[in-house]
Amino acid sequence: MNSRNRIFALDLLRFAAAFAVVLYHYLARPGSDFGTFTELSRFGYLGVPVFFMISGYVIAMSAQGRTAYQFGVSRFARLYPGLWAGLLFTVMAVYAIEGELPDPVQLATNAMLINDYVGQPDIDGVYWTLHVELKFYACVFLLVATGLFSKFRIWLSAWLLMTIFHFLTGQPSFMGWFINPSWSPYFIAGVSMHLIGQHGVDRFSVSVYAVSVALCAYQSFNIAGNFISVESQIEPTISSIVVVISAFTLLAIANQVITVRGASWIATMGAMTYPLYLIHNRVGKAIIDGPLSGMSEGIAVPATTILIIVFAYLIYRFIERPAGNAVRQFGFSLPYQISGRETPAREQA
Repeated sequence: MNSRNRIFALDLLRFAAAFAVVLYHYLARPGSDFGTFTELSRFGYLGVPVFFMISGYVIAMSAQGRTAYQFGVSRFARLYPGLWAGLLFTVMAVYAIEGELPDPVQLATNAMLINDYVGQPDIDGVYWTLHVELKFYACVFLLVATGLFSKFRIWLSAWLLMTIFHFLTGQPSFMGWFINPSWSPYFIAGVSMHLIGQHGVDRFSVSVYAVSVALCAYQSFNIAGNFISVESQIEPTISSIVVVISAFTLLAIANQVITVRGASWIATMGAMTYPLYLIHNRVGKAIIDGPLSGMSEGIAVPATTILIIVFAYLIYRFIERPAGNAVRQFGFSLPYQISGRETPAREQA
């Protein structure tokens, strides 16, 4: 998506979600005590389901009017150069701080994002979300390749019904191999927001949106204990409320109810979200517990946060963006020459 079509409010929402995850990993760790900030940052993990909703919205928008090949090239260019840069940075930084190197098989399978299929652990714990995203991309690719993507009423209804059935019965048990059922409601909600934003309010889109958001709230309540300490029903309830508010915020952005005046620094914030997310967790914790361990947390955590943001910007500016553009230019050149079609504009994804 070019700057003329860029949704700057989406950039801010994406960065806010990423920064919430950063605070969750830095401030809500066992033993950390930042008072009220620690209590609030515990819910920063909710940036992840917000990412999934944003992804559903943006990917549905990105796949429109593209061939399967074009969609595949755009997703590869967006996902893998940044992953490789973040992975290399993490391996080098952890080795410099802790003297540890991953097994070559672990490194190679992480670089391809197939490590979960071959029993290799993630080099950084946040990579599990990339596996969820990649499965979603693969399903959209198949829909585009088979000409079914534009038939939203068919595949979106089937996906939603299958998700509900899985929540109720745990079947089909193989669903997780091609799309993650636990996170499906968030992607479905994002896709429905795209439909509402593109085609306006209609019974199908609104129904899918309402049911999927209700499932998001239900799922957020149920899985809160996987991410935070749950002492009562208050914490899961707060999680559900935050997710629902985020869903309404994204819907307002999709329908241009919420708009932000364009600025290059906002676009940069949105674009550097991916490397920030990739490198902040393991490297940041290693810095806090290693070189800065002699400092108070009140100094170590802000210093580490600033340092990680700087590194994320450098990775985005000098590695991820040039490499991604090179992949797009090379990948789109052959289809453009053969078909005579205009290469799709760079998307905000």
